[in-house]
Amino acid sequence: MSQRYCDRVIVVDDGSTDGTGSIAAATGALVLSHPRNLGKGAALRTGLGKALNLDCPITITLDGDGQHDPRSIPRFVQAIQEKDADVVVGSRYATLAEAMPFARRLSNLMTTKALRLLYGVPVTDSQSGYRAFTKRVLRTIRVRSNGFAAETEMLIDAKRAGFRIAEVPVATSYGEEKSKIRALRDIARWVLTLIRNLLYRPRFLSQNE
Repeated sequence: MSQRYCDRVIVVDDGSTDGTGSIAAATGALVLSHPRNLGKGAALRTGLGKALNLDCPITITLDGDGQHDPRSIPRFVQAIQEKDADVVVGSRYATLAEAMPFARRLSNLMTTKALRLLYGVPVTDSQSGYRAFTKRVLRTIRVRSNGFAAETEMLIDAKRAGFRIAEVPVATSYGEEKSKIRALRDIARWVLTLIRNLLYRPRFLSQNE
């Protein structure tokens, strides 16, 4: 993957017990390990922070469960270049969203609608973990939450900071893996995240500075 679609692969081993870190390192990936499971937001904070330190012009995030096809990576790069986008989200709804488990569709629908209504975030798949960020986005926004709510906060912050957000269609493969998302619990957390962000408004530098 590193030679065909990108220059460098960073893997965040978030306290796994299945040898993920060793396997990834053996393939040539740069592995960053957490001593225990801290959550998706914490993994994103570690991985994106490293990419920023490495001065990567474009950073693309993929979930580690094999659902995201790396062959879609060029679409994200093309969207940044041709659409002058700063953040690109991979939308599963542009392909075969009916394959998505019901609990994920429910939570995704609710949060996506709320983000559009409350913040004007122009996406159809707010919970997609397949995303691309330019360097200036990573320099501006911060991953605050440790859990899944981090992905929602990042879109809110990017929109508030004036960054251009675009989408590209992506295919997703759902196998026998068990989702870590719990619909009722995580919907409640996302609602709290939306409310908290209505009250908390971080200040961002102008994109012209």
